[in-house]
Amino acid sequence: MDRIDCEIRGAEAGDHGMLVLLAEETLQPLAQGQGHPERYQAADVADLLDRADVFVAQCGDEPGGFIAVETDEDACAVRCICVSPAFEARGVANRLLDWVEGLALERKLARLVARVPAADRPSLHLYRRHGFESRPEGDEMLVLEKRLPMVED
Repeated sequence: MDRIDCEIRGAEAGDHGMLVLLAEETLQPLAQGQGHPERYQAADVADLLDRADVFVAQCGDEPGGFIAVETDEDACAVRCICVSPAFEARGVANRLLDWVEGLALERKLARLVARVPAADRPSLHLYRRHGFESRPEGDEMLVLEKRLPMVED
């Protein structure tokens, strides 16, 4: 498929319902397919959208996906990345991760981190293409980390 041009923007209050539906459409089947339907809870997604920094990939008139991140002293943690099935394999996830890396550099953070189920091969492939390295966290989850260059003022 062809890559699609999309603009990344901050999520707005009116996006909340659409983002919850997008997460349900994409993340719930993923959790069920991995044999862990308990990993997807709509209430958890709604809570995350309320507390995290959320950015939407706007692809023309449609949202192509979103990414939710939280920051602490030295890290930007990717809590959720979600791409609409209509925009899969078109560069949307790559664009969202590039955006978040730029945000982390702007905020002078030392690293990006994400927790991913070990069985989620597409996500692991995406993160590894972006320079993330993994370390085990139990049998079913991996912590992925990318060290960022320190930006001087």
